[in-house]
Amino acid sequence: MKPRHVAIIALIAGALTVAAAALAAPAQAVKLVPSDTACTYTYKNGEPTTKTYACLFVAKSPVPAGQTATFTGTLSTKAISALTDWTTGANTVCLDRYPAKANNDSSMPRTPLTKACSPVKKNGTFTIKADLSVKGTYYYGLSMGPCTGSAALCGNGDPELVGVEGPAVVQLKTT
Repeated sequence: MKPRHVAIIALIAGALTVAAAALAAPAQAVKLVPSDTACTYTYKNGEPTTKTYACLFVAKSPVPAGQTATFTGTLSTKAISALTDWTTGANTVCLDRYPAKANNDSSMPRTPLTKACSPVKKNGTFTIKADLSVKGTYYYGLSMGPCTGSAALCGNGDPELVGVEGPAVVQLKTT
């Protein structure tokens, strides 16, 4: 295997491990702080660094149901590299919706919003315009678009970019 492929596989495996740990952790382990911005950071030796991996922003809250909500964000070059492999160059990111209150078992199930997706520009920015017809207060995250990479890559789970790891979580109320 070429050294570049080994590095890419290691990068993706690390990202998947971090994402799996974040999704498996009880939602209430960290006090979630509703915000209009949430970011994730790169990891080194299992510890978060100060380098931003991905960020998600929402333009305003509340938004009347049936009207467009605008989410923007940025991805680091490291995140874009992983996204390029995951989507075989389509570089698409999509919104995920989470309940604003955890379930009795502390879980916060993710609902992928497959119609709220956008390609990422070469400079790492994106804009997602979403028609959120479900009323209520929800948290929103960002994940890589539909996996079109190799079967081995796609079988390794959902490489989430921004979710409900906290403390800051993107919150939007739809009225």
